[in-house]
Amino acid sequence: MKRRREATTPSPPTRRLLNREDINIPLDVTVEILKKLPTKSIVRFQFVSKQWSSVINMRRDFIDFIMKRSLSQPPRDAYFIASDHYRECYLAFSSTDKETVLIPKRFRHYLRGLVCCWSKSRQVVLYNPTTRQSLYLPKNKTMHMETSFIGYDSLANQYKVLFLPKYNPEQPCLVFTLGETTTKWKTIQGVESHHPLQGAVCINGTIYYQAGIVDQYDSTSLYKLMSFDVRSEEFYNVDAPKTLMDYRSYLINYQGKLGLVCCEKGLEIWVMETQGWSKIFFSDDEGSNKWCSMGVTRGGEIVLVKCAYRTQDMLCVLYYDPKRNSKRYVDFEGIVTKEKRRS
Repeated sequence: MKRRREATTPSPPTRRLLNREDINIPLDVTVEILKKLPTKSIVRFQFVSKQWSSVINMRRDFIDFIMKRSLSQPPRDAYFIASDHYRECYLAFSSTDKETVLIPKRFRHYLRGLVCCWSKSRQVVLYNPTTRQSLYLPKNKTMHMETSFIGYDSLANQYKVLFLPKYNPEQPCLVFTLGETTTKWKTIQGVESHHPLQGAVCINGTIYYQAGIVDQYDSTSLYKLMSFDVRSEEFYNVDAPKTLMDYRSYLINYQGKLGLVCCEKGLEIWVMETQGWSKIFFSDDEGSNKWCSMGVTRGGEIVLVKCAYRTQDMLCVLYYDPKRNSKRYVDFEGIVTKEKRRS
C-alpha cells in the first residue's frame, strides 16, 4: 500500500512569491543591489518605482558611488557634435559600437565623464551622460548664461567649476569646488577684460582656453591663449604661435600635451613642447575651413566635425591621423536619429 504524501506548508517567503506579493527588502539592501548593477541597467531601473527613482536620482551616497565607479573605468573617446545650428547637441563616443547621448542643456565643457553646461534657469549644471543625472550648482545673482569650464586636480582629486564673465567686465570671476561643505561660489582675482571662447581643455590640473581681445585697436592680434591653475586658482597668459593669435583655433589634448588645430588656411596642428611650440602637421587641402576640431582619440586621431554655421552636414565625423596622413569618415546620422526617438 502506497504511503500517502504528507502536505507541506511553504515557508512565508515562498508563500508570498506564490501569491505574487511583494517582498519587503530593507532600503539599505536595495541600495547595495543597485550599486552592483551596470550603469545602463540603473538608467532603466529608475522607472521601476518611486523609491528606486529617489535612490538613483537623489540619494547622495549612491550618486557619489556611481560617479566614482564611472570615473575609475577606462576613458572613452568622446566629443561633441551639433545638429541644426546647435539647437541639439550630442556627445558622441567612438567605440566598437557607435553611441551618442543627447545633452539636454546648453553644453560648455566635457571632462572625465562630466559635462559642464547651463540650464534654462541660468544655473551651471554638471551632467553625467552615462547615468543621465544632473547636479545643479547654486545660483549666483551676478551670474548670467556665459562661459563656464570644469577643471580637475589629480593630486588633490578635486573638481572645480570656473565661471568667466564674457560681456560684462564688472562681473567677478567665480569658482565652485565640488565636495566641500560650503555651497557657495567663491570670488577670485580675475584677469583684464577679455572674451573667453568655448573649447577649453584641462591638462595636468590646468584649464587652457582661447580668448578674444576686447580692444583690438591697441593690439596686433585678435586672440590670446589663457590658462587657469585649478589648484592655485590663478590666471596666466600663455605664449602661443601666431596662428592662434590671428585665427580662431581649437584646443586639444594631444596625448597629454596641449595642442591646437587651425582650419582657416589649410589644416595646421601645433603641439606645445617643453622648449616651445612645434608644428607637427600642415595641409593646404581646400575646404578645411568647413571643419572644426572637437578632440583627439587615444590613438592620436584628430576628430573633426563640420562647422554648424558653414554647412548643414554636421553629423559626419572625420578622423584624421597626422602621423599616417590617413582619413576615415563616420556617419552618426542614424545613431542620432535613434537617440532622439529614445529621448
